[in-house]
Amino acid sequence: MDLISSLQEVTKLSHLYYSRQWMFATAGNLSTRDNSSHTEFWITASGKHKGELKDTDFVCVSVKDGTLLSAKEGLKPSAETSIHQVLYSQMPNVGSCLHVHTLESNLLEFGVGKEEGYREIPIPPIEIIKAFGIWDEKPSLTMPVFYNHTDVPTIANQIKRYFTTVGIPKVPFLLIEGHGPTVWGKSIAEANKHLEAVHFLLQVMARRV
Repeated sequence: MDLISSLQEVTKLSHLYYSRQWMFATAGNLSTRDNSSHTEFWITASGKHKGELKDTDFVCVSVKDGTLLSAKEGLKPSAETSIHQVLYSQMPNVGSCLHVHTLESNLLEFGVGKEEGYREIPIPPIEIIKAFGIWDEKPSLTMPVFYNHTDVPTIANQIKRYFTTVGIPKVPFLLIEGHGPTVWGKSIAEANKHLEAVHFLLQVMARRV
């Protein structure tokens, strides 16, 4: 898929997620890797209403260090750009990252401490996990849940430290407590599939509390 088509596809998802009440107002951020260079990604600009997003409301960022490479006048990167940069840099096969604020992801509380930074939380071995490409019967899986620092680069650094010390999660997503899930996939379509599965998984977890 060329870049223009990719940005159009992500824009459609933004409108869809807004209609599902996953991205109220300016909340959340979506990105796609530029397949022509593989060293850049495009992410929704800061402050853009996700129900009214246009395919021109994206900025180009370096995968290597998060440097802003290209942006229309008046646009600046999303607040969570540093998190997307870590995910793309740590997983070269990832082509898209999606971050939303669902109700259930904010209702769930895991008590992650500021100093510890993250916890690995067990997830129920329900059928939807097959959407992640995990076909084991009753798999014993966990998801990394990170403390919601006000300073987003601090969260990004903790995610990078987790990836480099603990390893890449077996499930294609992470959760920032009191904030929302971030998922990834090899393509925009795969990332979207993962996000829908994560939403259902978190709904189940919220109802079991």
